[in-house]
Amino acid sequence: MDRLCWLSVCFFSLWSSWPGSVSAEDLPLRFVWQKTIQRGSIEFYGLELDGKGKGKFSFKKREEDLVELDFQINPSKVESLRSSFVHADFLNETKNFVSPRKVADMGQKTIGFKSGIREREVTFNYTEDRTLQEIVDFFENLCQQEKSLFEMNLALKYDRLGIPKKLDELERNLTAKRIVDPERFAPVLEKICQDESLMNLARTEAKKILSKIEKMQSVAN
Repeated sequence: MDRLCWLSVCFFSLWSSWPGSVSAEDLPLRFVWQKTIQRGSIEFYGLELDGKGKGKFSFKKREEDLVELDFQINPSKVESLRSSFVHADFLNETKNFVSPRKVADMGQKTIGFKSGIREREVTFNYTEDRTLQEIVDFFENLCQQEKSLFEMNLALKYDRLGIPKKLDELERNLTAKRIVDPERFAPVLEKICQDESLMNLARTEAKKILSKIEKMQSVAN
């Protein structure tokens, strides 16, 4: 437990020191998500995100080093997230998001949101607020997206036989709408498509998924 507390302190120290000017004119945005888990292979997830879609993703497996990755998502996704925070009235300090119900340990979650000079941070295990739960789902999906992307790039370098499994996982998550920004996968899918040393099965599946992502984006636009 001491190690989890240490991770929390380090993560939010990093957030508080993240560079960025505060201006009343453009109201810079900052989002933070953290989740510590008592059971399972993953011990910690963390996200930092600014209003332009630039962020940092962190995760830690038990008994392994912390992994930190930079990422960039479409600003339209950030605007959707900001709207959810506004709808939830998150910055209203009088609004309590922590459920008093006794439920199983679902992981200790901390959400931070800063808009201009106003900011708030909430820590909870479970919430009954539907909008805040939608925000939780967004962060959970974004974490899973970036972890999957990291593992797919890793498989392309060191575990090429495992690529079909990673592609199947991506296909399922796309179908279930658990990917926040599908375009993030386009570069690695193109690499797989063009790599003639890979199995035809993997290359064919990558082309199929890439085509699906392109269609999804054309509909969204």
